[in-house]
Amino acid sequence: MADKLEKGQDGGGIAKGKVAEIVEEGKAQVTSNKGNTVTRNAREGDPAVKIARDGNDVVKLAHELNEVKED
Repeated sequence: MADKLEKGQDGGGIAKGKVAEIVEEGKAQVTSNKGNTVTRNAREGDPAVKIARDGNDVVKLAHELNEVKED
């Protein structure tokens, strides 16, 4: 998926980027620039979403996202 993410909570700030992957079952992981692994466990009705952006990519649960706009 390549929907554009306009708003999403990310450590108290707003993350902007593109949805790179939606994980319906299991774990979604990204590795930060510092080498840390960030993981979200997908739940029924609340998938994990990988967001590609400048700097560090992020991974969130769908309920943590505020707004998604399609290109």
